[in-house]
Amino acid sequence: MTVSIELRNITKRFGSVTAVDDVSLEIRDNEIFALLGPSGCGKTTLLRTLAGFEVPDGGQVLVGGQDVTGWRPRKRPLNMMFQSYALFPHMTVERNVAYGLEMEKRPRDEIRARVAEALDSAQLSRFASRKPDQLSGGQRQRVALARALVKRPKVLLLDEPLSALDKKLREEMQLELKRLQSEVGITFLVVTHDQEEALVMADRIAVLRDGRLAQVGPPQALYEHPATHFVASFIGVMNFLEGTAVPGGVEVPGAGLLHGACDFTGPASMAVRPERVSLAEVTPGEGLNAVPGQIAELAYHGTDLSVHVDVLDGRARMAARVPAAQVDAGAFEIGRPVTCCWAPEHSRILQPDANETLTGSRP
Repeated sequence: MTVSIELRNITKRFGSVTAVDDVSLEIRDNEIFALLGPSGCGKTTLLRTLAGFEVPDGGQVLVGGQDVTGWRPRKRPLNMMFQSYALFPHMTVERNVAYGLEMEKRPRDEIRARVAEALDSAQLSRFASRKPDQLSGGQRQRVALARALVKRPKVLLLDEPLSALDKKLREEMQLELKRLQSEVGITFLVVTHDQEEALVMADRIAVLRDGRLAQVGPPQALYEHPATHFVASFIGVMNFLEGTAVPGGVEVPGAGLLHGACDFTGPASMAVRPERVSLAEVTPGEGLNAVPGQIAELAYHGTDLSVHVDVLDGRARMAARVPAAQVDAGAFEIGRPVTCCWAPEHSRILQPDANETLTGSRP
């Protein structure tokens, strides 16, 4: 697949602080690529460097194979949709969308046709004569998106595009963005700190930590096969039991050998996702990892029940997700003894963060 954007060894410093540290990435044509990480990890700085609003201290930015590192923002074949949307309050939806083309002094007929096409794609045609304060949050978000798309950039940069929306609308707009991206067929680069948003929207995700790449790959690969303790804990919920890696698994004090694939020895975490953990009243037969404990907390989510279990004599806690259809009101009570069970193939054995090695940019 053709590479749309290439970042080569990008480094950006602010005084003594290195915000982006030797980051290399390839982003493909027509994919939704997410930069994901906690606040201060460098993801917005990397986006602004790509857009031309920040000048890197080292490295190159290539778009469509062309080195644009020294180009001004307006000269780059990409557009940016800001977190605040930055709509002109005194202009109608139609004028907001047309503004960029008017500044480029495009012919009127072309502007009219392209604006109509953009409004139609964003399902905004019937709101063309309204002003931003007459729109809902989701509609304003779509106006900002249409204004960015009307210029037909090779790449659209989105900085926390849904952060201002409530949960229900945010979930609807995640799917809406995927639909629009599929229709217009351009590359979307999305910055977000929301793990669920990245998992739902992106074709691939780059997880950043302290200005460096921790892991890059498709959502399922990062969720099911995290390369580091940090990635495992940052994306979704993960159970960790500390011990020592040995051939065949991890020796956990108080639990014995918990089985899983492992190619190193020494300090390690046995990691397993809550949805992979089942709860039994008795110790299961051979073939499953089993850690006994007592139910400490219950959290009902509607679609499922989170059961938090104190294990290892209270030195650790594990969570299991029980689907709503399997929840019996009397089956789960605080203080009740249960055994946390999971198959060895669902184990992930990870070295401590202090010893982690950051992975390269290619999956």
